[in-house]
Amino acid sequence: MTSFDVWHGRFHSIGIARNPECRACVHRDLRYLRGDAQPRLTLCGRDSVQIHEQRRQLDLPAMGRRLANTVSHVRENGFLLRFLVPPYEMTVFADGRAIIKGTRDPSVARSLYARYIGA
Repeated sequence: MTSFDVWHGRFHSIGIARNPECRACVHRDLRYLRGDAQPRLTLCGRDSVQIHEQRRQLDLPAMGRRLANTVSHVRENGFLLRFLVPPYEMTVFADGRAIIKGTRDPSVARSLYARYIGA
């Protein structure tokens, strides 16, 4: 397994044991990567909601320029766009997914997503 730190250009690899009955490793059933088994919203860690909007492509540099006048701490690196809408932090990915940190309420997360990313 390899973990990437895209902000600092570092990675770390570790070996892992495989389950011989694993649906993904053995049978190549990658339903989560295709988005077939993903719910639209999930709680993601502490005080965060992830929105799984994978059926749209976003132009992150253009979105960052547009948001720079209305939100603070806009950072974009080609893979993701992160910005603050106090007390929330939003991380948006090019495939449309987003993590809204600072809430556990899916309706708050959806509202922020619609307002800053689009419906």
